[in-house]
Amino acid sequence: MGGAVTGYGLAKLGRRVLFIEKGLFLHGEIRDQRDGCANLDESLLAQLADGSDERPEARLRSGQWPLRLQGKTSFGELEFFAPLGCGSGGSTSLYAAGLERFSPADFHPRANFPEVNDSTLPENWPITYEDLLPYYTQAEELFRVRGTHDPLAQGERAMLREPPGLSPRDRHFFESFGRLGLHPYRVHVGFEFVEGCAECAGGLCPRGCKNDSGRICLLPALERYGASILPLCEVLRLEAGKSEVREIRCRRNGGELSIRAKMVVLAAGAFMTPVLLLNSKSNAWPDGLANRSGLVGRNLMLHASDYIAVKPTKRFSIVGPQKSLALNDFYHSEGEKLGTFQTAGAAVALGQIMQYMRDVAERDPVWWKKLASPRPVWWRKLSSPVIRLIALAAYYLFIFKNAAIWASIIEDLPYYGNRVIPDPHARNGMRFEYRYTEELKTRVQSFRRRLAKALGPHRMIVLSGENNINYGHVCGTCRFGVEPETSVLDKNNRAHDLSNLYIVDASFFPSSGGTNPSLTIAANALRVAEAIHEQLG
Repeated sequence: MGGAVTGYGLAKLGRRVLFIEKGLFLHGEIRDQRDGCANLDESLLAQLADGSDERPEARLRSGQWPLRLQGKTSFGELEFFAPLGCGSGGSTSLYAAGLERFSPADFHPRANFPEVNDSTLPENWPITYEDLLPYYTQAEELFRVRGTHDPLAQGERAMLREPPGLSPRDRHFFESFGRLGLHPYRVHVGFEFVEGCAECAGGLCPRGCKNDSGRICLLPALERYGASILPLCEVLRLEAGKSEVREIRCRRNGGELSIRAKMVVLAAGAFMTPVLLLNSKSNAWPDGLANRSGLVGRNLMLHASDYIAVKPTKRFSIVGPQKSLALNDFYHSEGEKLGTFQTAGAAVALGQIMQYMRDVAERDPVWWKKLASPRPVWWRKLSSPVIRLIALAAYYLFIFKNAAIWASIIEDLPYYGNRVIPDPHARNGMRFEYRYTEELKTRVQSFRRRLAKALGPHRMIVLSGENNINYGHVCGTCRFGVEPETSVLDKNNRAHDLSNLYIVDASFFPSSGGTNPSLTIAANALRVAEAIHEQLG
């Protein structure tokens, strides 16, 4: 969302742009003209859909990060496939297209958490909500965002396209929640909702319906504005002097090449961007490129997100959009800063439940034991773990057949010790360390209690375990700020002391907010594109 949008903005302004992509080019001429689907083998797609194909080349062909991520959290050592993209469009090729603005209060983060003393939260972002507002508007228009006005939103009303009608079940939720004193609205999403739209959360869109950055920005930059792309090209390091990046060292087709540019815009994601900088040590930068502050890779943030099944009071048809509703009654609630609550964009079906259970169990083995206990007699007779998984999934499918799956997005705070570390012995040449703090756990539990009380007659069950870390919302590892001693980037996302290095992925966030990060990344990328254009003169 950062790289494609910045490149698009610069190309549209007449600048020569080269995109360097680690993964495949999944858009454009390799698109199947019959239905707009990337040219993928059907059996391969079926395998990837149920998570059974772990081959790096297969994952690359589906736009997924090819290797398991390794790290350590408060829940133990982990090695798992994170929901990260790799290929044209990056992680937006896999996202559920939630495109919400941050609240104006998110730009003054310290005031929201006055009693949290050990966090590195700054008093303010180096830019204001008002600074970003015109770019929010541009990004909403660019990504053709659909939805309705949030009645609790502060600031200028967003100009949004009309969403399709709600399903009877979600219309019931909308009306019932309103009667309960809540403030539901149509969630802001980047879908065209063409006929047969499946919303494609977690995978490539087969109909050109999901407005990912590859389709919306990368392709126009290439086809209309003369940009170029090098796919299957991995950046190894940046060679730099004291004040500028001199060349980009890459690996492609089994060999190495060097690329020079007036400006270098880094957007490898908040996990990988700091690793590239820390691996770019030199005499001028002995602690890693752009790392005079010692903060490159520090202040890693990951939202906490529960998946929650909510039942209507009676059976209704679910035919209609799945990612349809949101409410922000708990964004600020009784003196606590929590986050948003929105439909997750997935129907309750056996396959989805099984895949979700597999993903959660991989990241939190204790969850499986807790969810399955106490075990009745019939459970003990099921010897196969696979059969037990199917049986448990079928049980929840029966109980919550007509339910909607909702997700919370709860703000995470930055801490100096939460970090990304280069590690040549790890699969990706990196690992991460993350402490799930007691204050975050307290806010998660508060959110659950407040939600259960507010939903009144609607039965709900929290599907997540204690480990509800959201690895799709990674941010904060190269924060921007005013002072070089306390930040990596200046207010225009340029690295302090380097005249031609910008970082535009979610690494720049000094706080994580309490909603989807994508629109804020896109809006800021449009802002930074203008700043680079002005610097070039």
